[in-house]
Amino acid sequence: MVIVRGLTNLPESLRGAVVTIGNFDGVHRGHQSLFERLQQLAQPLNAPTMAITFEPHPRRLLHPERPTPRITGVRGKARWMERAGLDGMFILHFTHQLQGLSAEGFVQQILVDGLQVQQILIGRNFRFGARGQGDFSTLEQMGQQHGFAVEASDLLQQDGGAISSTRVREAVSQCDFVKAKWLLGRHFEVEMRVSSGQKRGRGMGFPTANLPLRDRLHPPRGVYIVEGRVEGQWVPAVANIGINPTFGDEGLHMEVHMLSDCPDLYHRHLRVRFHAFVREEQKFASQEALIAQIGKDVAKAKQFFNLS
Repeated sequence: MVIVRGLTNLPESLRGAVVTIGNFDGVHRGHQSLFERLQQLAQPLNAPTMAITFEPHPRRLLHPERPTPRITGVRGKARWMERAGLDGMFILHFTHQLQGLSAEGFVQQILVDGLQVQQILIGRNFRFGARGQGDFSTLEQMGQQHGFAVEASDLLQQDGGAISSTRVREAVSQCDFVKAKWLLGRHFEVEMRVSSGQKRGRGMGFPTANLPLRDRLHPPRGVYIVEGRVEGQWVPAVANIGINPTFGDEGLHMEVHMLSDCPDLYHRHLRVRFHAFVREEQKFASQEALIAQIGKDVAKAKQFFNLS
């Protein structure tokens, strides 16, 4: 799959694509269903398939005081789109200029002149253009004018509601990783670059990879049974999300202790997928008490993975 940032970088192979438009945060089962339909539409046209998405998430610009935690970053979004069989991911840099572009301007500049789309598949409630003035009927009318087809797709409904990014966030916030997996079609995971930490864990006999969480969706502060993706393999691990209250507030981050020997992970991107909640974060009276509890946490994780 080709990742394209901006119209000037668009390869000829992706012109005339059948496209869909959205944030696609999480690339959950609802999105995957949309991508399946996209490929069905593209096949008789012998056209490439492409998802048009926005970076940063529009809510960061529109509502900076209420940022929405992201289920996936660009790397994760691209991975799952490629797994879904798309040929391209077109990233539009979301700016105040793009926000102010009229619906007609968006269609003319981006979809027609820029991408030369053949067909567009969108959610029935999709809105676009300045102040959300454009909708499905707008696209239909402009499609007749410019020669592209438009189809609306309803949200995938299951278990009494739509499969949505909001439901994924709710499940993760409640540590319901079974439901999150059902909504996503895979384990919920966090992916970030490993940064340098205090190296305190190594000194206590439990070396950890330190991941800043920033704008990523994550479960509440506490200890979790997880796996980390290391050199193409999922490695059993235990993770702590919190601020290290025993040593003072060190800012929210995640520390991952692998249950087997691993290479140096500093500055690598690490994927961490979640299986189960163990306990809430605690402040201990001493480092020795903390070490004893970590030992118990590790024992629970080993039992979960049937490790000796």
